[in-house]
Amino acid sequence: MALNIGLGISTKRDPILAAKEAFAAAITNIPDQKVDLAILFSTVNLTSLSLLKTISAALGTDVPIIGCSGAAVISNQGIFKHGLTLLLLRLPKNVFLNTASVTDIKAKTALNAGEELGQKLLYGFKNVTRDLSIIFSDGLIEENSKLVYGLQEKLGRSFPLIGASASDDLMFKRTYLYHNQQIFSDGACGVLFGGKLNFGLGINHGWKPLGKPREVTKCSGNIVYEIDHAPAVKLYEEYFACDLAELKKKLHYISILYPIGVFLTGEEEYLLRNLLSIKDDGSLLFQGNVPQESMIRLMIGTKESCLNATKHAVEQAEKNFYISKTGQRTKDGTNFVLVFDSVSRYILLRRDAEKELDIIKKSLGQDIPIIGIYTYGEQAPLQAISYHGQTYVHNQTVNVLILGG
Repeated sequence: MALNIGLGISTKRDPILAAKEAFAAAITNIPDQKVDLAILFSTVNLTSLSLLKTISAALGTDVPIIGCSGAAVISNQGIFKHGLTLLLLRLPKNVFLNTASVTDIKAKTALNAGEELGQKLLYGFKNVTRDLSIIFSDGLIEENSKLVYGLQEKLGRSFPLIGASASDDLMFKRTYLYHNQQIFSDGACGVLFGGKLNFGLGINHGWKPLGKPREVTKCSGNIVYEIDHAPAVKLYEEYFACDLAELKKKLHYISILYPIGVFLTGEEEYLLRNLLSIKDDGSLLFQGNVPQESMIRLMIGTKESCLNATKHAVEQAEKNFYISKTGQRTKDGTNFVLVFDSVSRYILLRRDAEKELDIIKKSLGQDIPIIGIYTYGEQAPLQAISYHGQTYVHNQTVNVLILGG
């Protein structure tokens, strides 16, 4: 039996009506209406317990649901600022899964929460080959890197781990996770696949470096205190020619368009880090860890560089996607595409955001099922041989994941 996919979309404003419309469209493509997993993305205006309960009642309470909120949802039918996308999967007999969630990350610490989630996902996989894990986490957690580290402690440092940090309506107030009939924040959820699942990942950002390389001379986790032995904030003060107080007023603008890039040996692109806050002592809080003594650059993105990055990510994902044993690629209808796209790219591209979707469809097929979300951060392995398999928290990237049974 092949992997069967049903995709439903709704832009109705009422959560119950939206859930019913999306489910009705998705279930028509599932033989015997037997579903093994539902993936749900919605904008925050539809986030409600009634949304999940309606979908769960239609599926049956034993069918797991995972997903999150986003600033906009992505599908092969378009990008919607208000709406939801629902993907229903019926797995081949040789593919297995387990879903799990964890809450209260701040109280438990991100590292411990990651280990807990990893342990829960492993339940039932003792004698099953593990293929891939997809996770969703609260996009406002400051220590997402430690959550990933904790997961890898249980799943393995080289195990393929792909994820997205939930987002809201760009108010940066609260993001939401979905697991079965639960809606929660300050947590994470995910699915672990095993057996024989084929997949190919492509990741790229397209941001370009500005100015000279600089060294991180004092830091701790995701807080950078000094750059080139001076208060870290001077990096931005010098470039924008303004003081700390003025920089704080421009923080949202700077965070989206001017992240820092961390140089990693063997990588073609820098690992980007969004600026979350500027402290009174001149230290900078970033979304993701910054290694001590690493070389960094101030970065900038353009519409052209973003779209070129999307093209490279799709090409990379397609190249990495092969049918087991034969070594041949496939573009048949049994495959689908997950897209985790940074909200920074969405803001930068504006009306041209649909061009990213056009690039994916042009390469992979106009009718291939696509489901995705705009995120406050992405999790994916790097591509260099020396970092093969190890997952990092990214900013400003587009992640394209092709899956098939």
